[in-house]
Amino acid sequence: MDFTVKQIAELTGVTADTLRYYDKEGIISPKRHENGYRYYDEKDVKALKYLVVLKYAQFSLAEVKSMVELFDNEPSAECNEICRGLINNKIAELNHTVRNYRKIIKLMEESFPMIDCIDSYVANEARIDAFISQIFDDIRSDNFLIKEVL
Repeated sequence: MDFTVKQIAELTGVTADTLRYYDKEGIISPKRHENGYRYYDEKDVKALKYLVVLKYAQFSLAEVKSMVELFDNEPSAECNEICRGLINNKIAELNHTVRNYRKIIKLMEESFPMIDCIDSYVANEARIDAFISQIFDDIRSDNFLIKEVL
């Protein structure tokens, strides 16, 4: 079955403008009818579903493009190695992100008693600032390490 841009946008939740952008960037390349209109087939639907999940998992467009390109290759040891590398890097990045989100949640939960009233906040302001600084430093450090790995 073939889908129009409008149909695929409704099916996947990816806007028509974004679909056109993905086409322009070579991430998802739909076929064209004689009139020049784009149409998507089941393979494109599958690739777009992967794309949406990968974007949700915070893969960059370059990483998504690499993964989608692997779909067009025959299964091979090289293909598996590339895929494994991309996924392992993303797992490490997401683990860092999850760790920092847990710290942020902890800060929020612990902040309630510290901000019950103005006096509590004033008494705990330095502690809150120190916790924020620690999380900030961790995020900056993680981002630096992640960029270095990639």
